[in-house]
Amino acid sequence: MKIAHISDLHFGEELMRGKVEKAVKQINEAEPDLVVITGDISCWGIHSEMREAYETLIDLKPDVVAVPGNHDARNIGHEFFELYFGGTKKYYKNDILSLIAADSTQPDLDDGYVGYEQREWIRSKIKKEKFNVLALHHHIVPVPKTGRERNVLIDAGEMVELITTTGITAVLAGHRHMPYSIRLMRTHIIHAGTLGSFKVLGMPDQNYNIIEIENETLTLKLRFVDFGEVEVGRFTIKTETPESIDIYHRIAKPKRVLFVSKANDCRTQMAEAIFNKISPNNMLALSAGLEPADSVDLRAMAVMKELDLKVNGKPRRVSENMLKDFDVIIEFDDLGLGERWEIKKPEAIEEYREVRREIWEKVEELVRKLLY
Repeated sequence: MKIAHISDLHFGEELMRGKVEKAVKQINEAEPDLVVITGDISCWGIHSEMREAYETLIDLKPDVVAVPGNHDARNIGHEFFELYFGGTKKYYKNDILSLIAADSTQPDLDDGYVGYEQREWIRSKIKKEKFNVLALHHHIVPVPKTGRERNVLIDAGEMVELITTTGITAVLAGHRHMPYSIRLMRTHIIHAGTLGSFKVLGMPDQNYNIIEIENETLTLKLRFVDFGEVEVGRFTIKTETPESIDIYHRIAKPKRVLFVSKANDCRTQMAEAIFNKISPNNMLALSAGLEPADSVDLRAMAVMKELDLKVNGKPRRVSENMLKDFDVIIEFDDLGLGERWEIKKPEAIEEYREVRREIWEKVEELVRKLLY
């Protein structure tokens, strides 16, 4: 699978037409399977620029998938973009590739933003049996040698999370006019320079990328319009999620614990209060009973007050929906709902203190287990 990746043509006042026309011929001679354009086809998003770009790029023989850039989103540029290049987000697939082309632009703003709904759309298009490639205009990670950093995606953190946890092979982007590639965990982030603008950063000539995916290997070549090409590297494709990501998720995930008994008037109330006292802020415990008592055991309240712990004022009734909402269910009676803690209901006041101690130790162990 061969992809020609071009970006930032800037039809209009920045255009060097001869460079684009020559690149079109070179790309046709290279016979890629697909051309991906990662935005900024125009300078101001006006009709004449989009029309000129369309009439030039129509000579490309391979299939073309284009997304808009921030310059294309100026004025009402998205309307002209859709007229000549189709929807602002697209999905393309063949036998080995799943290309997800997202729109990272905002009307009349340079800042990029993908957003929750589009991130979920991206997630829905990922195919485990294919090489998944994401294309968008704005860069997810900063690009060196491009001056003061600006216009990284507003939701770059969420996008990094998405690509590293879903097995995306590569991300194709543009925007900064500087070709650059970096591997983020198992995903290759590949930026294209400018193909058509006179604003070339850090490179001797206008340029574009040639990407080949074959036999679990990604080969990246940087092609200059007038100065040949250089192979940037060959990379082994590994799409499984790194273990470190799972560890972070597991620690950060909020956890809910339900302590349940028949009456919810003593031990479960104590367990709830102790858990919520010593657990971190991303954990919460509730307690409930199948046949809740009318009130909480006064002696249980008294021994908890000795430690400045306040119990819930009224027993709760456990419901079927409640059982579905918890990560862990701990039962103090033989109810068949979760893990059983063998702690008998106390009678004398000293037994209440002993039960409090036993529950405290078990809650500490439970918190450690949930934390890691």
